[in-house]
Amino acid sequence: MGGVRNYIKKIMDLRKTRVRPDRTAVLWLLCIILPILATDVVFVTTLINSGRNDSIHIYEKTAENIEYSFGSVLANAYSIIKNVYKSTEMNEFLEKEYSSGLEYYQDYHDSTGDDYLKALYSINNLVLETYTANPTIINGGGVYRIDAVKDREWYQKYVESGQDMLVMFSYDREAGAVSAPRRRLYIIKKIGNPSKDKYEKFCRVVIDYGIFSRDMESVATGAEGYVADDENVFVYTGGNNNLFDDYMTFNEVKDKIVYTTDYTYYGTTFHILISAETSPALAYIKKRWPVFIILLLVNAVLPLIYAKLTQAVNLAKIKEQEINIAKQQAELLALHSQINPHFLFNALESIRMHSVLRGETETAEMVEKLAVIERNNADWNEDRTTVEREMDFVKAYLGLQKYRFGERLSYDLEVDDKCRNSFIPRLTIVTFVENACVHGIEAKSSPGWIFVRVYYKDEDMIIEIEDTGGGLSDEAAAALLDKMNNASIEDLKQAGRIGMVNACLRLRMATEDRVKFMVESEKGVGTTVTVIIPKGCTYEKSFAG
Repeated sequence: MGGVRNYIKKIMDLRKTRVRPDRTAVLWLLCIILPILATDVVFVTTLINSGRNDSIHIYEKTAENIEYSFGSVLANAYSIIKNVYKSTEMNEFLEKEYSSGLEYYQDYHDSTGDDYLKALYSINNLVLETYTANPTIINGGGVYRIDAVKDREWYQKYVESGQDMLVMFSYDREAGAVSAPRRRLYIIKKIGNPSKDKYEKFCRVVIDYGIFSRDMESVATGAEGYVADDENVFVYTGGNNNLFDDYMTFNEVKDKIVYTTDYTYYGTTFHILISAETSPALAYIKKRWPVFIILLLVNAVLPLIYAKLTQAVNLAKIKEQEINIAKQQAELLALHSQINPHFLFNALESIRMHSVLRGETETAEMVEKLAVIERNNADWNEDRTTVEREMDFVKAYLGLQKYRFGERLSYDLEVDDKCRNSFIPRLTIVTFVENACVHGIEAKSSPGWIFVRVYYKDEDMIIEIEDTGGGLSDEAAAALLDKMNNASIEDLKQAGRIGMVNACLRLRMATEDRVKFMVESEKGVGTTVTVIIPKGCTYEKSFAG
């Protein structure tokens, strides 16, 4: 806090004036600190939200890839089971009671002699095992009696689940003396007709966990993820899935999880967990740090500019001591509005040239576009401009937004040469374009376009702003059109689309309420706003200040 107080004191020392210190502090707070803080909050919040939305899009895509890969493995295993439980011959073989081992082996070879059925026992790194309660069955060759496994943990979990089919991860500690304990992945399903058959029967497909984990490690795109349940983590797309290690617990990874979704396969539900070492907001700040450096520089320059300007104004006031306080404040406002902030533009140009010299082309382009926008705002001598100058501002604004949205935003600007020198109210087209970015492109996670077209039709000038964003419902589109057609000063005091209301109001005033508006929108497809300025309303005299 001491550093902040020293910085404020340094600025205040520049302001040698007869104005009372408490009034100076209030003006400095209201005119500089609060606007800067408000602008910073909006700017930083917008950037962070954009980064968070981009990260969530990556997380969703990663989760979809994990679900698809996991589901493909399970579907492949289930297709093997399906061929078995649909086999009438196999069911009869498992139901039959055998009087001797010879009779059993004869029927075994007859029932499983088909080449395709044999292949089912070892295909695509999967192993099929068939179990039955028939006591005359001899264990071996992929067919086993249930009483041989009734004490196994996996069988007991299957029975306890009460499900017809169960997908199960297991750490097999009962592998025997030859094989070490290892991770397993099973699909277990009842077969036959329980209401008619004498003996209980089910199939188990053993999926090679090593191959499964390597396949899962290749699916992540931009983030890492886990497949887990409420207690354990079964596979990690980032690697380190040791076949012989027991599974990690859910508590070991829960602090890293930034996105969660569930995946259910035939009644068995798993959690798809996406992890990140840092929060989406912090990751975005690290990625876009030059923008935040520029923001800090602007915050440092603006108070100094203000201090210099107010110092000059107050020196002029000393020469006119007989002028009352109200007149002094009026002159201060007049002088403030006439001074072009060269310090800010020179600082931005210095930053841009420094970025060019260091080869930071992207940062240089962002600063250049920011300077165009700020210069356009500072040079507000009258409420009119040519279509050509307005479109230059639109191009700079969309270029700056391109750094925010990246590949999610594309745009195309088309202007009829006959329209370029026509006059329109300032910041009208760019206001509609901003609305398309905020309510259109930002509302949709997939890439989108913004099209701006200006042309003459039947001597009327047509301005079209189209986006392929989230779109509006019929009710929302009708409400928006009503607000545009009936824009008033009172509407500017209410929240929601104030910029668009402002632009529509100024268009109505400039054209003596002859302007027409159209809104066409479809949910999930996009929105087109059309402004029709009638003949005779685009000449210079129509917009004279």
